[in-house]
Amino acid sequence: MKAAVLEDVGVLRVRDVETPAAADDSVVVRVRACAICGTDLRIYRHGHHRIQLPQILGHEIAGTIEAVGSAVPGYAQGERVALSPRIACGRCYYCCSGRYTYCQYACSFGYQVPGGFAEYVLVPPDGVRAGVINVIPPSLSFEEASLAEPLACAIRAQRVSGVGNGSVVVVIGAGPVGLLHCRLAQVNGASKVILLERNEARLRQVPGGSADEVVDVNRREAQEAALAATEGRGADVVIVACSTRDAQQQSLALAGLGGRINFFGGLPPGDSQVNLDSNLVHYKELTIQGSHSSSPSENAEALDLLGRGIIKGRDLIGKSFPLESIDDAFLYAERREGLKAVVRP
Repeated sequence: MKAAVLEDVGVLRVRDVETPAAADDSVVVRVRACAICGTDLRIYRHGHHRIQLPQILGHEIAGTIEAVGSAVPGYAQGERVALSPRIACGRCYYCCSGRYTYCQYACSFGYQVPGGFAEYVLVPPDGVRAGVINVIPPSLSFEEASLAEPLACAIRAQRVSGVGNGSVVVVIGAGPVGLLHCRLAQVNGASKVILLERNEARLRQVPGGSADEVVDVNRREAQEAALAATEGRGADVVIVACSTRDAQQQSLALAGLGGRINFFGGLPPGDSQVNLDSNLVHYKELTIQGSHSSSPSENAEALDLLGRGIIKGRDLIGKSFPLESIDDAFLYAERREGLKAVVRP
């Protein structure tokens, strides 16, 4: 099969690799869409301490079941499915307490397990047992279904950050995941959603209705906008949906008393030290949280929200690329030329 293999940092090549075969307790999926995540871009440019190269990246995967092992019940060849990328062991301390995203021995598609920038992907036995295969609702395209992974991560982030009825939410970053956060916050009952962005291309691409207020922070100071929108209180929840130290530093000033701040976007390795004003944390009694990844049940929840049209995803798809043009797809995503870049192997 053809696959885009990250051979070294910054070296991504499409080449022939062995096509996976399903054993009795595994499943092979024909990849129809795999979206590019900001994490993919960071791994491509900087590597990752948990990835041994060469490796096939890609973890926002949707496709059709190609082969089902004889010992795997409940799935059929040709079924349309999306994959929840994190495979928990099911046996460690955290798994036994139901906190699968904390699994001490987890592996993930596109990290330790070959990912979705390939014609086929193998769901190993542990993945089948962990329930990472979710059926795609008939109303969704494969490209839309690939958004279930980032939406599932947003679901978990907003759950741990307490976004709910009446919350005032500030989202920093108008990329695809920032827009998903805005739409999810509205669904979760937020009374006001304020989106902050400085990149002019991103600002032009924000679909109407994505937030109650979109602030160009080149023209208006972010703290002023957050305070003006909340009668001087500041936000209940601030979600940093971009990968910059400045945004993380700024988030403390945007939160109100007792506010919650979620560092959703990871920083590049070697550039992750951030200076925070601890007096703001102390006197405002702020809670700063990180979140990453999601569970198979949250992935299924995301597919349901997208499938029923409660959260729209179609207008977040910027452009699709064939596997042979994956270099162009990565450049498109890096340069923020559009919204979500999707690879179609």
